[in-house]
Amino acid sequence: MRHAQKLACLLLAMLMIFPLAACGGTGDKPAGTDTAAPVSSGAAETDPPSGTAETEPPTEMERRASVKDSLPNVNYDGAPFRISAQKGALYEIAAEDITGDTLNDALYDRNLRIEERFGVEIVAVPTDGDVTEQINAVQQSIMAQDEAFDLASTCVYVTGALVLNGYYRNWLNMKYNDFDQPWWIRGINDNFRVKNAIYTVVGDMCLSTLLYTYGMFYNLTRGEDYRLNDAVIGKVLDGTWTYDYFYSVIADIYEDTDGDGKHGSGDFYGFTAENATNVDVYPFAFDIPIIRKDAEGWPVIVYYSEKAIYAAEIIDRLYWNTAGSYVPEGDYALPVYMFRDGSALFTTTWLQQAFTNYRDMENDYIILPYPKWDERQEKYLTTAMDNYSVLGVPKTVYDADMVSVITEALNAESYRTMFPTYYEEALQHKYARDPMAIEMLNLLMDGRTFDLCTLFHKQIPRIAMLFRNVINKKSGDFASLYAQIEDQSNSQLDEILDAYEKNAKGD
Repeated sequence: MRHAQKLACLLLAMLMIFPLAACGGTGDKPAGTDTAAPVSSGAAETDPPSGTAETEPPTEMERRASVKDSLPNVNYDGAPFRISAQKGALYEIAAEDITGDTLNDALYDRNLRIEERFGVEIVAVPTDGDVTEQINAVQQSIMAQDEAFDLASTCVYVTGALVLNGYYRNWLNMKYNDFDQPWWIRGINDNFRVKNAIYTVVGDMCLSTLLYTYGMFYNLTRGEDYRLNDAVIGKVLDGTWTYDYFYSVIADIYEDTDGDGKHGSGDFYGFTAENATNVDVYPFAFDIPIIRKDAEGWPVIVYYSEKAIYAAEIIDRLYWNTAGSYVPEGDYALPVYMFRDGSALFTTTWLQQAFTNYRDMENDYIILPYPKWDERQEKYLTTAMDNYSVLGVPKTVYDADMVSVITEALNAESYRTMFPTYYEEALQHKYARDPMAIEMLNLLMDGRTFDLCTLFHKQIPRIAMLFRNVINKKSGDFASLYAQIEDQSNSQLDEILDAYEKNAKGD
């Protein structure tokens, strides 16, 4: 068997949005300490000559709009371009009309531009029910060769079966897709590539990758009460925002707010979180890969390490043995509401909360990156919850070139207009428009990293869920649980790679 063989250039000044980076490594220089020195001409700086207008730098929207694609000048004479989507993810695909809602109207305008440019009609093909029901519908359609859709946009953690069963085309064989362009998320696509095949890709039309990105939300109003704001923000900006420092801040912050003498949800804490999906983020934030490619380009499981063992121990302590933490088991909404209501200094959750529950939050807050493992870690890292969308082209599609053109156009237009609109909308909170707050969000978005195990969550579930399961056993014993699943997980990965080899022969 094979197992012996993975808002910087974001929004600069006021709105620097991201190209998405792949997983960062470790290095001697903390992130955030480099500053670009001005280029000197050798002459003293002077005011511009009288009558000479100063040139304003382009806005982020202008900069993005200037990034052109290289798509051909083609017209498809009104042909429908049909996209299979789960009903709950239609905000990525199509809007029926202009409504006055900023995000809806941006989506409508994006599609209209593409429809007018290429002579197509973008049509959503929604599936009722949950994400698994959509996967089943996509599979049945491809098997029946009914050509019900041209592109499938499906939830990542259930999509592996479509890849392994050979239902999708290899994106590397699609004629007009340029995965070096900034609208493709290389941090995902590079990790989902096995040798010369990528069967699912992610680009900026997959707006869920923004909404489901995990950040650390910090209550500035309460932080000021503790005289912490300057220290916390200074640490983030100078690259020394580490887990040890974060823990030293929150460990003893507790107030018996309701006066009942018991630790409960009515009190104030340094930290609150749920004990499910946000636990999955810590290996990513600490630069602990689950699957990484070997020298020959084959993915191998590399999870087990002394670093992973220690990471489980410290997160176990954070969750279950720290006076300043409150983690209600099985109640995923309560920590969100506790932070919203000012009952916690920090929480970890996805950015969609900035659009919803935290939109009208009374206290000021700021979105920080997750802390680094230590100061040697090169950059701040995070990931997205495993509900984001991935794109696949059915093997049975009639006009693969049209699919290639329109999919490239959808992602390019999303890069130029949709992501800036969402970013701006997320920053409507009264404090978040401060340039420093934007810089914090940039640091977070620039550090998103991903792993192949997310795509094959159903096929190698025990390795994908390992860290969460260790923490929820309240033992912190990573080594023992890993030993129980090691052989099975390696065998499951081998089966996945065998399927890639088999499918590649038919491409």
